[in-house]
Amino acid sequence: MERQLTVSESQLRRVLATLVVVMVVNQTGVVIISPLVVEIASTFQVPVGLAGQLRTAGALVSGLAAPWLGALSDRAGRKPVILAGLVVVGISALASALAPGFGWLLVIQALSGLGIAALLSTGLAAIGDYVPPERRAWAVGLVTTGQPLAWVIGLPLIGLLADTWGWRWSYLGVPFLFSIAGLALAWRLPPGRYQDRRPRSGITTSRAVRQALADRAARFWVLAELLIYSGWAGSLTFLGAYYIQVFQLSAGQASPLLAAVALAFSLGSLLAHRLARWRAPVVVFGSAIAAAGLLSLALTIRLPLGMAVALLCGYGLIHGVRGATSSALGLRLGEAHRGTMMALRASVVQLGYVFGGLFGGALLERWGFPALAIAYAAFLVGGGLITWRGISGER
Repeated sequence: MERQLTVSESQLRRVLATLVVVMVVNQTGVVIISPLVVEIASTFQVPVGLAGQLRTAGALVSGLAAPWLGALSDRAGRKPVILAGLVVVGISALASALAPGFGWLLVIQALSGLGIAALLSTGLAAIGDYVPPERRAWAVGLVTTGQPLAWVIGLPLIGLLADTWGWRWSYLGVPFLFSIAGLALAWRLPPGRYQDRRPRSGITTSRAVRQALADRAARFWVLAELLIYSGWAGSLTFLGAYYIQVFQLSAGQASPLLAAVALAFSLGSLLAHRLARWRAPVVVFGSAIAAAGLLSLALTIRLPLGMAVALLCGYGLIHGVRGATSSALGLRLGEAHRGTMMALRASVVQLGYVFGGLFGGALLERWGFPALAIAYAAFLVGGGLITWRGISGER
C-alpha cells in the first residue's frame, strides 16, 4: 500500500531537476576516464588498455554494491543514500587528483564505485516515489538526460582543464565541484508522494533481490541489460582513445566529440516516450540492432572524422531511446520493488563496464578497434533479442 503525500507541480519540477543533477554527478565519475585515459597512461607509464581498467575497477565495486544500496534505500529512504553517494563521489574525486601512483588511483576509482552505485540506483528509483505511474516514462526520459548532460557539460571542461593544467585538475574541476552542487540541492528533497508504507525492516537484501526477480520477465530484463550495457558501456570506455589514436586528436579536441554523442543520447532519451504506442520490448530490440550496425560501421571502416562522428552520434541517439524505454519497462516489471529493480539495473550497468572494459581492453591490444566494434555489436544484438523474446507480453 502506498502513502500519497501532496507534492505540488512546482515541487515536482524541483525534485526532477535535483535528480537530473544527481545523474550528472554520477556520470561525471564515469565519463572522466574516457578523455583522460591516454594522458593517465602516459603519466604512469602503463598501456592504454590497462589505464582503461580504472573505470573497470569502479564498475566492479559499483556492480557488486548496487543491489545492497538499492535495498537499503527501500528501507531507509532515497534521500540519505543519495546524500551519502554524493559525498563518496566528491571525496574520491579529490583523492584521485592527489593520487601518487597508478595503483593508488586504481584503488580510489574502485572505492568511487560505491558512490556511483548509490546515485545511479537510488536516483532512478526515486522517480517512482514522486511521479505517478502514468507520467513515469516521461520522467525517466527527463532524469536520464542527466547522464549524457555530464558528457555535454562535463567533458569539454574535463578536456580543457587537462589540456591547460593536466588531468589532475579535471578531477577537481568537474566531479569534485559537481558533487558539492549536488549536495546543496539533494539536501532539500521532500518526502516522496508514492512511497510504499509497508514495513521492510525485516527484509534482507538477498530476499529483496529474490522477490524482485521472482518474475520470469524481470529475470530476462536483467540479463538483457547486462549484455547491452557490456556493449554500450564498453564502447564508451574506449571512444576517447579511438578519437585520440585514430585521428591524432588531443584530449581537449576529443572531448567535444564525445559530448556530441552524449547530446544525441540525451535527445533520444527525451524522444523515447513518443514511441509509447509501440511495445517496449520491440523498441528495445529494434534500437539494439540499429545501434550495433552504426557502431560496426564507425569503428571497422576507416572513415573521415566527420562521418565517424555522425555515425557515433546516431549510435548515441538510438541508445538514448533504448535506455529510457528499458528503464521504464524495468519500473513496470518491479513496481513493488522499485529500489531493488533500479539497483539491479545499476548493478548490470556497472558490471557492463567491467565485462566490456576487460574484454575490450584485451581485444584492443591484440586486434584493434574493428574487433572491439564487432564484439560490442554482438552484445547489443544478444541483449535486444533476449528483451524481445523474453518479455514479449509487456508494453
